[in-house]
Amino acid sequence: MNLEALDELNTNNPELLEQSARDNGLDPEAVKGIALFAVGNGYEALSSNQKYNFDNGIRALIENVQCEGYSHECDEMPGSCSATLDDDDLVECYQNQEFYCEYCQAQSSADAHSKASFFKD
Repeated sequence: MNLEALDELNTNNPELLEQSARDNGLDPEAVKGIALFAVGNGYEALSSNQKYNFDNGIRALIENVQCEGYSHECDEMPGSCSATLDDDDLVECYQNQEFYCEYCQAQSSADAHSKASFFKD
């Protein structure tokens, strides 16, 4: 469980917690409060009701987060990737709003470099 990523969500992306709560039929304010409490006290300190809200409204945002898959701008079909993001990279993913695994990130960087080189000349 990546509580650093949860802290990042609490601080800079609370709207993602709110949206996850709404998508799962939960009270957004309660989910945000539980997220704040969990960062400071840990999952085990939550009540059974709070754990339910955490498991259904928060956990998917901080555990086993799927790569969004990289697509080159000229590709007609969106890319797909079945990789799970490393927990160590998840905070940075939320900060940059790019949810790429190591392979997809390398592809994105290589394409950006090629594009910059092309337009530089």
